[in-house]
Amino acid sequence: MLGKLFAKANLSASSNRRSSQPLPTPDISRVIKTHAPVYQAPLTQEEADVLADDAERAVENLSEQFEAWMRRDLESLRDRWAEAQSPDATAEDYRRLYTAAHNITGAAPSYGYPAVSRLSRSLCLLLSQTRPGENAPLINLHVEACRAAIAAGPEGDASHSVADAVCDALERRVTARIASEERAAG
Repeated sequence: MLGKLFAKANLSASSNRRSSQPLPTPDISRVIKTHAPVYQAPLTQEEADVLADDAERAVENLSEQFEAWMRRDLESLRDRWAEAQSPDATAEDYRRLYTAAHNITGAAPSYGYPAVSRLSRSLCLLLSQTRPGENAPLINLHVEACRAAIAAGPEGDASHSVADAVCDALERRVTARIASEERAAG
């Protein structure tokens, strides 16, 4: 349907129509229906409390799943790292490792693991500058730091301070490694 409309518009435009004239607007009322607003009475305090309790239970149930999802993502990262450590590892193996780390980077804060996100972001930076077989000890430190941060559990002052110290150290090492490689290449 849109193809016919565009074809018609192009034919019209090419024959005696000035390009400054607007195209006809198609009637889409058959596709998009308007609905009258529905009035909804305000909630009573009791109804609001019931909804709040339901929401809290739903979040608690999800938070239990978050930990399982985080552990599954960590297993994927560790599996990809095991593949990338093989003597015949390819750039594709390292790309899969990067993808696993990248997935954790995006998901970890939502799961309550901001330190793991920071660690995996540092790992992604390192991997973006790494060819197969390079930087294995530093990559391994990142993977193991992610494992330790997940084992410590989501959010908490003790796990944050240790994770922050580890993140700081690893980020400095990645920055130094990349800088030395750039100096050697340049």
